[in-house]
Amino acid sequence: MGTKDSKAKEYLSDNTRFSEICNYVLFDGEKVIKPENLKECDTTEVLSVFGIDRKQIVKQKWRDLLKGVSVKYTESVYIVLMGIEAQTDVHYSMPVKTMIYDAMNYGEQVNEAKKQHQKNKDYKSSDEFLSGFTLEDRLTPVITITLYLGTKNWDGPRSLVEMMPHMDERFWPFINDYRINLLNPLEITDFSKFKTGLRPLFEVLKNASDEGKLNDLITKDETFTRVDVETIAAINLFVGTDIKYDEKEEVVNMCKAWDDHKKLGIQEGMKQGIQQGMQQGRCLEVYSLVQDGILDPEVGASRVSMSLDDFADAMQKAGYKLPEMV
Repeated sequence: MGTKDSKAKEYLSDNTRFSEICNYVLFDGEKVIKPENLKECDTTEVLSVFGIDRKQIVKQKWRDLLKGVSVKYTESVYIVLMGIEAQTDVHYSMPVKTMIYDAMNYGEQVNEAKKQHQKNKDYKSSDEFLSGFTLEDRLTPVITITLYLGTKNWDGPRSLVEMMPHMDERFWPFINDYRINLLNPLEITDFSKFKTGLRPLFEVLKNASDEGKLNDLITKDETFTRVDVETIAAINLFVGTDIKYDEKEEVVNMCKAWDDHKKLGIQEGMKQGIQQGMQQGRCLEVYSLVQDGILDPEVGASRVSMSLDDFADAMQKAGYKLPEMV
């Protein structure tokens, strides 16, 4: 797992952020899923099946995040499994990846039910015995959200059907589609539904490609006057900024930190420009000495750390001539 992926997993594992993502995607921001009702689940998806030779085949995959949530509905409480897959880049087979994760989870649920029935010996019919699953058994729903943390537009497929070629339309009613639940900050129009550090993170991701908009956002939006340090670290990682902050602080005024970041960038640019200017001036001085025959070309090339061929080309491009060409 790469640095970005592991850091994304760490950042999103916080129950408050996790629940906010789920509530935005499923309930348009309504606080149905509570942070305190989330329970960490094993992210390993394992499915055991038997091949035609009766040998056991074990498939194993690892999700980013999976949590169980207790939800109350019409006086009943039920469990839903919520998964989040963080993508820092566009994944062109995401529908298949998600479908495999979910299918493996359902398959393992059936296997677990079968084990319990075999242990309890409570099958009521041969059909139940062969199925390993009874008429009264119920699966726990699995919902996977794909969270895109990139700065370019998501141009990948959002459903299984989109990955298939054009064909006779009479096939389509018989092909089971599988769509991804994509949360793409670049497509969000109302960020007020986010109350955690996800809001500044998502807003910066959306405006990262427009320096003017990004500057206006950070310096004028009050949201950025108090940003938790974990979110600033996430912004630096996913957007590529280098905003300085004190890790001992819990929250930071990002407006000021951004201003300091810009000033530092200007200073570094000026310093680099001065260094480049000094180097260029040094080269021109050496070119002149070589052209006048005061320095041998080999010595001149050595003084500016160039090969003789590169030095000769650079001299000619700068309008100077080697002594033998004068």
